[in-house]
Amino acid sequence: MKSWLTRYATKALLLVFSSFLGAVVFATSVKAGEENFKDKELMLQLGSLAAFVVVLVTAADAALNEREKEKARQQVARAARTLGVTYNSTLQPLSTALGELAQQYAAAFAGTGAAAPAALATAQTAQWTTVRTSVLTGAAVLTADPDPSSGLPRARCSYYRLEAPRTAHEFKLDDWAGASPGPRATIDGAAGSHLLHDILERRTPFHVGSATGYVSRIDPFSTTYKSVIAVPVAAGSEEYGVLIVDAPLETDLTAEHVVLMQSVAGLLAATFALTK
Repeated sequence: MKSWLTRYATKALLLVFSSFLGAVVFATSVKAGEENFKDKELMLQLGSLAAFVVVLVTAADAALNEREKEKARQQVARAARTLGVTYNSTLQPLSTALGELAQQYAAAFAGTGAAAPAALATAQTAQWTTVRTSVLTGAAVLTADPDPSSGLPRARCSYYRLEAPRTAHEFKLDDWAGASPGPRATIDGAAGSHLLHDILERRTPFHVGSATGYVSRIDPFSTTYKSVIAVPVAAGSEEYGVLIVDAPLETDLTAEHVVLMQSVAGLLAATFALTK
């Protein structure tokens, strides 16, 4: 409240001062125009000085308004980030729990030995495709800001499934969405080992960017992306693969995006458990 009163008083003072100077400019110009007034040059100088100060006051008022606008924009941005963190922090444990329930349900059904009806199998395939596409597209759109000129996503999201045998440390690209060029078809070797042991088996996300100082273990020398988030796609005891989003700037992907990726990965895993 005190800060608001100070800003209001400052703006009111600037307005009064500017109005006074405007009156001075008018009065000096009138006085300098009188035929019988002798010191016209002095009046012109005073009027010019007052006009110059009016310009300075106007500029100061404009700067004050712009500063208040910038503060308002920052407050809106902070509120949006806070809302995003709250939303994702609520969604993430729900998606994890849903994945565990889906995996337990699928395991119990498989234990009965009953075959799924053909219509159900067809519906499962269609729903898996729908959910996978929605997750990949949503992650590409909701992470890094879009390109300002085209409005297209600058982020790229990919789902890599774990191939058998797991001892090969090999992940195959299942699908992707977002910015071109497309991701590599296979991740194996040391990078595949990182995805398997550090992310999937530990159920721990990996974040590359300015917030962490880490670099990509998939392609440390990439010039295409500088921010990466990789999260496990697992439901209960089942491990399916890794969901990866990347973007061109080191500041594109933040800690808030990590929670978002964990949330959508949980939904992807739950769907996978019910449709495999």
